[in-house]
Amino acid sequence: MSTLQIGDKVKFLNASGGGIVTKVIDTRMVSIMIEDGFEIPTMISELIKIDAKDPAGRFFEEHYNIDIPPQPEEAPEPGDDRLVQLPSHLAIDRKSEDIYLAFVPHDQKWLVTGNLDVFLVNNSSYDILYNIFSKTPLGHYTGVDYGSIFPDSKLLINTINREQLTHWTDGCMQFLFHKEQCQSLLPPFNSEFRVEGKKFFKEGNYRDNSVIQARGIVVRVLSLTEYFQSAEQDANNTGKPDQQKPETAPLIVKYQVAPREAVVDLHIHELVDDPANLEKSEILEFQKSFFLKCLDSAIANHFLKVVFIHGVGNGVLRTNLIELLKKQEGIEFFDAPMSKYGVGALEIRLPHNE
Repeated sequence: MSTLQIGDKVKFLNASGGGIVTKVIDTRMVSIMIEDGFEIPTMISELIKIDAKDPAGRFFEEHYNIDIPPQPEEAPEPGDDRLVQLPSHLAIDRKSEDIYLAFVPHDQKWLVTGNLDVFLVNNSSYDILYNIFSKTPLGHYTGVDYGSIFPDSKLLINTINREQLTHWTDGCMQFLFHKEQCQSLLPPFNSEFRVEGKKFFKEGNYRDNSVIQARGIVVRVLSLTEYFQSAEQDANNTGKPDQQKPETAPLIVKYQVAPREAVVDLHIHELVDDPANLEKSEILEFQKSFFLKCLDSAIANHFLKVVFIHGVGNGVLRTNLIELLKKQEGIEFFDAPMSKYGVGALEIRLPHNE
């Protein structure tokens, strides 16, 4: 149907009666005033516009004794002050469509005190319906907010004090995705999220981030790019019980440089898309875990040699890798050739795979 405006006369599609549009709430919903003076929020899809100029309009024409309240000039739509468009270059330059939960201190000088704004950031091309739950100490869930957010925008969900942080750092998020045109439909998303509470009491964890244009703590809740690929694979395998799913290539194969040889760069920016919000301890644990996964994959797939590039830095990662290697049997390791890798790499030989 055509776009509704304030003053349009309408009838209810699935109920008797009708009224006059008194407020445009958003692109999907308007407020209808009926004759008894009540305003009813109604989906536009559930209304029929009565247009006397329409040849069929005379069949629906009715007179409603309703006075439309005066409208303030250029009154902003409800919620407009909470919704902010993201900088245009983010959409142009992005390699991945993501949804974030962001915590931004009001006082950008004293980051560990005072109130925080909680934003839901939609750095994607989808309209999103969201539902956010907080997890209670007993493992139950309490609804804290729901609504919609346009593509390439951030929405102020709430302003909280430090005592309220526990309601926003452990919970569950649900999303539905909408586009006017798309090749495939994304299934609903449902996943728990958790943010370490201690992050909020260390200034170094509040970093400048382009999606919030301020210093804050930004947590990626979902990568739509990865989610779409996963959903597409699931769809391709649905309804084919007689066919085996294609096997995923072993992890080490991704880093293969020669027959039965591989080179793995353990610098965190090579392993994680957005490492800015990881603490040093989290980075180290991630690197160690990834190192062991690659080593196990190399052994299982009969590789003979793997070079792990750990960099120079303060030597902590190198020390940890050597400690892990000492616990492995039948493995030889030494510094990789300086002429090729500098002083920041370990070469590992797997003689039992010969």
